[in-house]
Amino acid sequence: MAHVGDLIDIRSGDEFYQPVPFGLVYPTCTADGSAPPSQRGRTWEHLTASGRELRPASG
Repeated sequence: MAHVGDLIDIRSGDEFYQPVPFGLVYPTCTADGSAPPSQRGRTWEHLTASGRELRPASG
């Protein structure tokens, strides 16, 4: 299965990008299209522990 880098939080609609498999996940924009408050990369575990529910963004 190919790596899918574009992700969406199905709870908030915020969009994320994971450039490499198992690497850090970076916020790209909020649900309303504005810039995220922080563009710092986070681990998948940190985001899910924070209540994020990330899924591949359907294209």
